[in-house]
Amino acid sequence: MRHIAMVYDTVSGSTADMGAIIRDVLRQESTVTTLSVNASDSLESYDAVIIGSPMRFGWCTSKMQAFLKRHSAQLAHKKVAFFFSMLYVVRIAEEPADEGRLFLDPGLAIATIPKKAATGMDKTHSVGFFQRRRCHNAPTIDPVSIAYFKGRLVLERLPLFERLFMKMVTTFTKKEQKGEFLNPAAVRGWAEELAHRL
Repeated sequence: MRHIAMVYDTVSGSTADMGAIIRDVLRQESTVTTLSVNASDSLESYDAVIIGSPMRFGWCTSKMQAFLKRHSAQLAHKKVAFFFSMLYVVRIAEEPADEGRLFLDPGLAIATIPKKAATGMDKTHSVGFFQRRRCHNAPTIDPVSIAYFKGRLVLERLPLFERLFMKMVTTFTKKEQKGEFLNPAAVRGWAEELAHRL
C-alpha cells in the first residue's frame, strides 16, 4: 500500500477542508499521513507528497514556501501534487499552461481573454502567471498534478495586512469577493483522478 504525506497551510479554513476531502478519498487505497507545515521530519518514507496552500500573490503562503525550501532535495525525487485555494483565475490566450496535469474547479468559471484585454489584476491571476511563479520558486519539483479550487474569503481570519489589502480588493473589484465557495464535489473528483497518478 502506498504511503502518502499531505501537508497544507490554511488561513480561512478552506484549504484544510479540501485536504480532509482529499485524504478521505485517497485512504481508500493508500495510507495518508497529514504533516504540519512546520514539520522538519524526513519525507524519505513516503511514496508521494500532496501540498496544499491558499494562493498568495501567485504562489504559496510563506509557511509553505519555507516547508518547500526545507524539503526541496527530497521533493525533487518524489511524486508531488499541488492543490491551491483561490477566488479568481483567468486564462490569457497567448500564455502556455500545464494542460495535461492541470485540474480547474468549474466553480472558478475561468474565462479566456486576449493579452491585450488583460488588466493588471488579470496578469497576476492568470494560469500562465501561476505556472511561471511555480517554476521559479520550485524548479526542482515536477508535479504529477496541480489543482486550482475556489475556496472562501473570511476577512476576519486574515492577518492585518492581508485583511486590509483584501478589503480594498473586494471594494474595488467584483473578481474577488467575500463568501463561501468551496465545491466538495470538485475536490473529490480531483482526488479520485489523482489516486491513479500517484
